[in-house]
Amino acid sequence: MANAPLDPAPDVRPPVERFSSEDLGSLLERFHASGMLDEGRINLIGLDAIADRLGDRWEGRREQIYQHVERSLAKHLESGGFFQRVSPTDYLVVQPELGKFGGQASCMLYLRDLLAHFLGGAAPEALDVLEVTSLSGGRIFAVEIDAAYALEAARTEPRVAPLEPAAPPDAWNPFVAADGRTLRVSCTLEPVFELKGVTQIGFRIARRVLSVPDGAELGVQELRNLTTADVERVDLATIARGVSRLRSEQGNAKQPTLFLPVSYTTLASQRGRAPLIARFQEATAGVEKGLVCEICDIEGVPGSALAAAAVLIKPFCLIVVGKLRAAPGRTPEDLRGVRLQGVAFESGAHPLDQQEFLTWAGRAVANAKSVTRSVIIHGLAGPEYLALAGLAGASHASLGAGRAGTG
Repeated sequence: MANAPLDPAPDVRPPVERFSSEDLGSLLERFHASGMLDEGRINLIGLDAIADRLGDRWEGRREQIYQHVERSLAKHLESGGFFQRVSPTDYLVVQPELGKFGGQASCMLYLRDLLAHFLGGAAPEALDVLEVTSLSGGRIFAVEIDAAYALEAARTEPRVAPLEPAAPPDAWNPFVAADGRTLRVSCTLEPVFELKGVTQIGFRIARRVLSVPDGAELGVQELRNLTTADVERVDLATIARGVSRLRSEQGNAKQPTLFLPVSYTTLASQRGRAPLIARFQEATAGVEKGLVCEICDIEGVPGSALAAAAVLIKPFCLIVVGKLRAAPGRTPEDLRGVRLQGVAFESGAHPLDQQEFLTWAGRAVANAKSVTRSVIIHGLAGPEYLALAGLAGASHASLGAGRAGTG
C-alpha cells in the first residue's frame, strides 16, 4: 500500500573515516548537546566526483568551485542551516528544521544539481552523502546512507521544531563568509574606567575576526570588505562570545556597564536589527546600570542616517556612542548634530612618551569634543596612561588587549 510505513533501513553500513583540516571539538560539543548527532541529522557531502573528473586541473580550479558551492549551498539550506568545509573535498551540513531523512534527501538533491552543473550529470554512485556518527578532534566517522530509503522516508517525515531560543546565539561560529573563507569570531574584554576618579565601571567587548585555519586576524580593510550579511554574523557572534566570557569569568557578579560593539549596517538592517535587539536584552542580565552601545564603522555615514540608527537602539541601552576606527585628526563633521552621547576611538599605537601622549590625546579629544561631551579612548597601552587620558580631557578609557583576555 502506498501509505504503509516503511521498514527500517538495515544498519549494516560499514563506517567511513574522514580527516578534517578543522578542529571539530566545538562542533562536537554543540551537536551532542542538541541531540542532532545522536539522531543522525548531520551529514557530509563530498566533491570527490568533481575532483576525480578534473584530475590535475582540480588544484587550479578548486577555489572557484568552493565559491560556487558555498554560494549555492547557502541558498539551498533551510532556515538556520549551517555548513562548513572540513576537508579539501568534504562539507559538513546541518539543517536543524529537517529530520534525519529529510536532511539526507536535501543533501542528495543539492549534490545532484551541483554535479550536473560541473559535470553535466553524474551516476547515482557519485552522490557522495554520508551520515556523520561521530566527531573527534580532526576525525569524522560516518556511514553511507540508503539513498532510495531516505528519499522515500523524507516524504512522510515530519519537520523538526526549531532549536530552542536559549541555544547559544553564536552557535554557528565559525562560519563561511561570502568570499568562501571560513571565519571565526573572537573577542577581547577590555576593562573600562571612568577617568575622573579612575574607577573601573565595567568592560568593553572588542571584536576580533580570524581566518580559519591559520588564525590570522582580519585587518581594517578586510573587515570593510565583508558583506552586510557577514558583518551581521560577526556582530551577533561578538556579543555572544563576549557576554559568555564575561559571565564565565565574573560569575554572578554584575558589572555596572558593558560596552557592546554594533556595526552601523547591522543596526540599519531590518533583518539584522531583531536578533541584535534580542542579544542586547539578554546582555542586560549581567549589568546593573545598563549597556553602552558603540555604533562602529560609521566613517562616511550621513549624519541623518546615523541619528536614525541611534534612535532605534536607544530604548535598549543606557548610552549610545559613535565609535571611530582611529583618533580623529580633525573635527568629525559627519557627527555634528547627530546628538550622540559620546564618541569613542581606538588609541592604536599611541605615543608611549608621556608628554607626546598628552599632546596626541589632547588634540584628538578636542576634535571629538567639538561634536559631543563625552570622549572615550580605547586600548591604552597600560594603566599609567589612564590618568594622562583624563588630563587630556577624555571622560573614559579602556586598557588594551595586553591587559585583558582573548576569547
